[in-house]
Amino acid sequence: MRATEGVGVSIRGIYQGYALQQVDEKGRVAIPSSLRATLIARSACNMDTKDAAQIVIAQHESDTCLVGYDVPQGEERFAALELRAKAYAGPDGAMNDEILRRGMAWDTLPFDSSGRFIFPTFPRKRAKIGRYAFFYGLGSHFEIWDPAQVLASARTDETMREMVLHFLEERGETL
Repeated sequence: MRATEGVGVSIRGIYQGYALQQVDEKGRVAIPSSLRATLIARSACNMDTKDAAQIVIAQHESDTCLVGYDVPQGEERFAALELRAKAYAGPDGAMNDEILRRGMAWDTLPFDSSGRFIFPTFPRKRAKIGRYAFFYGLGSHFEIWDPAQVLASARTDETMREMVLHFLEERGETL
């Protein structure tokens, strides 16, 4: 798998960087090196290093993409979701499970030393990810988009669109 990665150095604890990665016919895709380094750095201080090579994939609460992050970040996200679900409890005091459903992770997946993991079919289908996955770091997490969804979304910025078009052009691809 050839990666087209943006320039960027991993800063421990901050997901930054971007890349267009190919998804093969078996669903294997490589996490860009800058994001992978942050996944490992953020996880390694809280768990055994062999367990640090995991990625958590969840649906984005409002966009047609996925979010990825480390296991400790997943625990923090759950705590925040639970507080929000309690704050918006129903008249009977029951927690608002809809908030949890929209924000909870689908998968915690291992990745190898090259950052490759097998992308489960349902999250890929839900985010409409086909042959390519565009990874984009956002500090506490990163997003994973299908290139066509980046171009179609009113919520992505012009720089993201230009990046996707640039990387597709480098590969001789068009949408």
